[in-house]
Amino acid sequence: MKYTNQHNVPEEIIRAVHNDSYTRGNSIISVTGLLQPPQIRLLTEKNYEDMTVDVSDEIWKLLGQSVHTILERANEDNEDTITEQRMYASIKGWKISGQTDSISVSEGILKDYKVTSAWSIVSALTDGKPEWEQQLNCYAWLNRMERGVHVKGLNVIAIARDWSKFQYQRSGGNYPISPVSVIPIPLWDKDKQEAFIEERVDLHQKSEAEFLINKILPPCSDAERWKKGDTYRVMKKGRKSAVRVLHSQEEADEYLEKQKDTKGLSVEIAKGVSTRCESYCGVSQFCNQYKEEEG
Repeated sequence: MKYTNQHNVPEEIIRAVHNDSYTRGNSIISVTGLLQPPQIRLLTEKNYEDMTVDVSDEIWKLLGQSVHTILERANEDNEDTITEQRMYASIKGWKISGQTDSISVSEGILKDYKVTSAWSIVSALTDGKPEWEQQLNCYAWLNRMERGVHVKGLNVIAIARDWSKFQYQRSGGNYPISPVSVIPIPLWDKDKQEAFIEERVDLHQKSEAEFLINKILPPCSDAERWKKGDTYRVMKKGRKSAVRVLHSQEEADEYLEKQKDTKGLSVEIAKGVSTRCESYCGVSQFCNQYKEEEG
């Protein structure tokens, strides 16, 4: 991994970014890797030494690490809490690892701390977060497999890095009432947990074999790319903003048919953006799927 410093970040922060102690331990794949699209994981492994990231883009990760360190220290003398322990279990010939943030022994509650945005918390409270649900259920499976611990509940402890009292007073609704939110996560039964993990391992194993033998990478799905749908913008000559924004050519045609005067009206197609590829994928520069999409 190569780091740049385009925004003159202080040297001590650069050293902190370089001092990332994360490891998946003695395993083939971690829970984090298991939940990644296979194409991203394989491109990362192949191109890791040539990947480039600016240190300024690692600041939020650094903040998350600092919160984890502080909370781990707070639990050091608490006998009821198991903190920051990496677990291992094997399935379909692969050893899986994962590190839980904390488990309350007496309550049987597995907790995962996340430093995120306030609006991400709003989204989780409103619509749920499938990726959080998958991650924590994988951790629950690991606890049962390695320790024989049957987790009774899952919580995300979400810390809003950008929480604003003013925004809360203005927004109301699902905006977090404080910078810290406890979000209950649905706990799957053990059969569903194991079936999900088997499915993910099978996907990665087949993808890895296809890549090694035939040099073919499995494309990321629209959902994995966080792709927004195409829109059809009804434009009027001389006006910069769209008269209407619709989601299909049929809707746009129907709208035009209903207009008494269509003079100067036209339809422009705005291709949906793959947000993850554009802004959040570290290997997009090596990805043929992304390059082809960009044209």
